[in-house]
Amino acid sequence: MASQGYQQFCPVAMACEMLEPRWTMLILCEMWSGSTRFSEIQRGVPGMSPSLLSRRLKEMEVKGLVTRSAVPGGHIDYGTTSMANELEPLVHALGAWAHRHIDPDL
Repeated sequence: MASQGYQQFCPVAMACEMLEPRWTMLILCEMWSGSTRFSEIQRGVPGMSPSLLSRRLKEMEVKGLVTRSAVPGGHIDYGTTSMANELEPLVHALGAWAHRHIDPDL
């Protein structure tokens, strides 16, 4: 959140400011796959430190992409908001595009 962003009214620039911090879309993909607990999300994004994941989840909550709720047993569950869920087909389409054009042999 330290970035000043693009400082443009362009809707694409505004969307990029919300989604481009590293790991944001991968966290969303993991949550769309069913992960709701911090440890589940962390397993789905190997290579991301726990402190960075915690920071990203807080940033995503402030931006309205993620909800955080306490559940019985002292656990915290994370969920995607309707705003984030609108992005799911777009992110999957981006992945399909990458599969076709970036390295189709993977």
